[in-house]
Amino acid sequence: MSKGKQLWPGDEMAAFFRAHIRRETTLEGDAADRLAAALTKAVNRMLVREVPPEPPVVAEPPVEAPTAAEPASPVETIERHDRAENFNPYRFSAMVTLAKQGRDGLMKRLQEIKSAENLRAFAEAQHVPVAPSVKRTDEIRKAIIAGVERRLADRKAAAS
Repeated sequence: MSKGKQLWPGDEMAAFFRAHIRRETTLEGDAADRLAAALTKAVNRMLVREVPPEPPVVAEPPVEAPTAAEPASPVETIERHDRAENFNPYRFSAMVTLAKQGRDGLMKRLQEIKSAENLRAFAEAQHVPVAPSVKRTDEIRKAIIAGVERRLADRKAAAS
């Protein structure tokens, strides 16, 4: 077994990411290059077991939007969520709001979010677990508050 090879930011690391992106996703061309560049910029160094050969670039017809049978790629899912009702799940921090304004302050901010879908997106983005069985918006808000209180208590316990 090989010890691996250390890659530093640059052309070789970008080629490594680009090869994996093209092999594992449906992204091609500029989208794959942009994602590879972003990953290269985000990673300081890495140790890899093997460097895959970069596949030859073949001009293909544009990819159509996925049908209901085929799953959407992560990038398409993120873009769809970004466009949906212009909802920003990072509009405010649930942890900071709870710490500074208390339970009532967080509930007041959560009241601004009207749909259950957006509340779930908020909870997921803020890393607050909400059980799938919780359906009503008021119950989702209460579950978010309880989850944030647990996270804040855990953080305080870890700091002591």
